[in-house]
Amino acid sequence: MTTYVISRPRRLGSRPEVDTGSLTPFQKALLATLAGSALLVALVLAARGAAVAATAPAVTVATIGQIPPGIVTTGDATVRIRPDIAVLSVGAVAQGATAQEAQRAVAARVARILDQAKALGIAEKDIMDAGYRIEPQYAYGQGQAPRITGYQATEQVTLTLRDVNAAGKAVDALVQGDGANTASVRFALEDPKAAQADARALAIADARAKAAAMASAAGVAVGRVIAVSDESAPQPVSGAYEKLAVTAATQDTRIPVGDLDVVVRVRVQLEIR
Repeated sequence: MTTYVISRPRRLGSRPEVDTGSLTPFQKALLATLAGSALLVALVLAARGAAVAATAPAVTVATIGQIPPGIVTTGDATVRIRPDIAVLSVGAVAQGATAQEAQRAVAARVARILDQAKALGIAEKDIMDAGYRIEPQYAYGQGQAPRITGYQATEQVTLTLRDVNAAGKAVDALVQGDGANTASVRFALEDPKAAQADARALAIADARAKAAAMASAAGVAVGRVIAVSDESAPQPVSGAYEKLAVTAATQDTRIPVGDLDVVVRVRVQLEIR
């Protein structure tokens, strides 16, 4: 006699049913352990996936070569202003057979410079040391090693003179009486921020005028300002720096005081209406 076995159809991917009734106690405990381990692994993977998703950076899609909206132009302005300080750089140089002798000689020169500076009414806060150097002097002979013949000491002092018209007189005084060997003068603004602010306002107005002309030519109108950036290159606000080779015979030095140029450039972006 033929025996037929009829079973329920199983869905694809589903786990086969296990008859736990026929399992031994050890087999049942093993199945429970395996099921718990599978659940733990699934929970760890899910938590790790959530953490990775939370820390992943957002992807931003940028359009390469996109023309910025509105009108972008630059504005330039120059403000001419009279300087209010003169900065004098004076140098003292001295030689000696030994380093100590050179140091003493240059110190004596600098002391005379400082005495003259005080006589000119220059305050201590406007006197700064700008460098000190001492170096050996060599004699060179063909086929011989260089030989030290003495030492030279050099010291530089910076003086701020608040009467710009007295710059020439100050130079004359500082080089007299075996004082400074060299001197140079430049004119500047003690605080250039106000002049820079005026130039910046004029530069923005210049940029607006350029943008309005461009919009008129294109048949549109300009709206509000979207962005403004300062395109000015860093530059000292000072007059022309003139090196003066001076000697003790220098007299009646005349140094003309000219206006300073404060230059500002800005980039402005405006809406189109």
